[in-house]
Amino acid sequence: MKLNSLVKTLILTALLVSSTAHAAKTFCSMTLNSNDEIATFAAALTKQGFKFVELVPDNKDPRWFQQACRSGIQCDVLLISGHFGGLFFGEGTSQTIDIAQMEKSSCDNSCPGILKNPKEVFLMGCNTLASQKRDHRTIDQYLNVLLNDGIPLDFAEQVVASRYAQQGFSLEKRFASIFPDTTKLYGFYSTGPLGKYAAPILNRYLKSVGNYNSHLDNLSSAPNAKLAAAFKGQSFRETTPWKAVTPEDRGLYCALRSDDKATQSKAVVQIAQENKVTTFFDSLASQLSYGDTIAGQIDSVSKDIIKKSLAKIKANNTELVTIQHDVMQVSASLGLVDPFSRDMQVRMLLDKAYGQTMNYAKVRQICGIIRDEPGFQNMSFLRLRELSARSPYFMLTLGCYSELNEDTRTFLFTKIASPDKEYERTIALQVMKPFWRLEDMDFLEMVLKTADPLLKARVFMSAREVLNQYKYSLLITPGLPSCILKAETSSQYQLGQEWSCLTQNKTVLSPDICDYFADRNPDPENADDMRWYCWSDNKQRLLNSRPECFLLAETFKIRGNQMKNIWNCSNRDIYGY
Repeated sequence: MKLNSLVKTLILTALLVSSTAHAAKTFCSMTLNSNDEIATFAAALTKQGFKFVELVPDNKDPRWFQQACRSGIQCDVLLISGHFGGLFFGEGTSQTIDIAQMEKSSCDNSCPGILKNPKEVFLMGCNTLASQKRDHRTIDQYLNVLLNDGIPLDFAEQVVASRYAQQGFSLEKRFASIFPDTTKLYGFYSTGPLGKYAAPILNRYLKSVGNYNSHLDNLSSAPNAKLAAAFKGQSFRETTPWKAVTPEDRGLYCALRSDDKATQSKAVVQIAQENKVTTFFDSLASQLSYGDTIAGQIDSVSKDIIKKSLAKIKANNTELVTIQHDVMQVSASLGLVDPFSRDMQVRMLLDKAYGQTMNYAKVRQICGIIRDEPGFQNMSFLRLRELSARSPYFMLTLGCYSELNEDTRTFLFTKIASPDKEYERTIALQVMKPFWRLEDMDFLEMVLKTADPLLKARVFMSAREVLNQYKYSLLITPGLPSCILKAETSSQYQLGQEWSCLTQNKTVLSPDICDYFADRNPDPENADDMRWYCWSDNKQRLLNSRPECFLLAETFKIRGNQMKNIWNCSNRDIYGY
C-alpha cells in the first residue's frame, strides 16, 4: 500500500520532531573549586540522556578557556563553580577564568558554543549576580576578602567599585552582557553557599523538576519559582540577560571592546551624548589607555561632557587609588589633560599611595600604576632609602619598572654589595636581572671579589648575560655553582638535571635561585612545579622573611598558582598553619 505525499510529509515531520526531542543535550561545566554541584547534576541527569563535558582540564594549561572555545562544543547548560572575585578560582586548582576574558570572547563572538548557546547558566560563586546595592559588608570588608584570596589590590578595587559604587556595570549586568542569548542566569547577589551546601539544595530542586529535558525545552523568561524556593535565604538571584542589559547598551559595551578605533570612538561619542559616561566608566577604564589614538576623533562637546562626569567619579572615590588612576588614564587617552598636568597628577597619586600603609597589597597597586606609567622612575637615592626603611616590601615595587634611572641602579647596587637585611640582596638581584649592562663591570668585579662561592653564583645568575664569558672561573666550586655551570654549558635543556640542582641544594635555595632554574624550563606548568618545590622546602624560612616569600610568589607564571602562593605568604602562620 502506497502512502500519499501528505501522509509521508506528516510521518517524516513526526520522526524529525521525535528525533529532536530525544537528542542528547550537552551539560558543560567549569569546575574551578568544589565539584559537589556538577556531581549532583550528573547523578540526576545522566540517566535522562544528558552528555556532561568538563571544560577545565586536569592539567594547569593557562590557555584552557581558549582551547575550549575552539573545540566547537555547543553547550545547552553551563555551570561555573568556584570562588569569585572578578575572576573564578579555586583552592585546589590552578586554573582561573577572568570575567574580562569572558567579556572579550563574548563581544568578538569567538566562543559562541559556550557563551551564546546555553539556555541556562549557573554561576555558583559569591556576588556573581550582584547589583550595586549594599549588603552586609562594607567596602573595606569586601576589599579585604578579595585581598586575602590573593587578588591584587588594583584589580580588587575595580571589583569593589563595580560591586558597590554607582558607576560602571554591576556584576549582574556584566554577566548578562557575556551571556546575551541565554534565557536564564542563576547566581548570588551576595555571599553564596559553598559547594557542599549547595549540592543538596540542587538535588532537591532537580527532584522537584523531574524531566529536565522538558524543563529546558519549555524554558521562558518567567521566574524559576522552584529554584528560588530551593535557595531561599541563600542570596539567590536569577536574571534574564535581555532584561538586565538592553541590546543597545550591550552594543555599546562591546563597541568599546572593539579593536577597531573608529568603532570605539563612535561608541565614546554616543556614551557622552546619551549622558552614560558613569554607566560605562569601567569599560572606558579597561579599554582606553595613555597613547590611544582616538582623542582626535572625539568632538569638543563630547569631551566636555566626559570631563565633567570623570570629575564626579574621581570625587566619589577619593580613597580608591586605582579608580583615581583609571580616571586619569581615561582623561589622558581622550586628550582631556595636557602632558604636564598628567605628570603632576601621577606624581601626586603615587605620593598618596606611598603615604598609605605599605603592605604587599599596596605594593602591587603601586606596581599597576608604574607599569602604566613607564616614565615614572625618577625617585632620588634619598627617597628610595627613606621608603625602603619605612617598609620591607617597598623594594618589590622596583621590579615593576621597564627601565631604571641611575639613582635606582645605585640604590640596588648598595643592597647587593652591603644589604641591611639579606632579603634586600635577594630582591635587588632579582630586580636587576634585565638591567645589567657592560658599564656595570667595575661594580660586578668588586662584588665578585667575595670568597663566598654561593654569592658569586647568585650574582652570575642575575647578570648572566654580562658575565657569561666568566662562567668557568666563577662557577668552579662544587655544589650549586657547579650545577649552574652544567646547566649553562649543556647543549640541550635537561629537565632532570635542572630538578636535581634544586633537590640537591635545597638548603641554600632562595627565590632568585629558584626562579633561575624555573625560568629555564620551557613548560610553564612544570616550571611552576619547580617554584612550588622551593616554597614547600623553604616554607618556614620564607614565612620568616615575607618580602622574599612574596618575591617568589611573583615569579609564578600561572595566575592561579600565583594567587595561591600570595595567599600562603599573607596568611600562613597568621591563622596557625
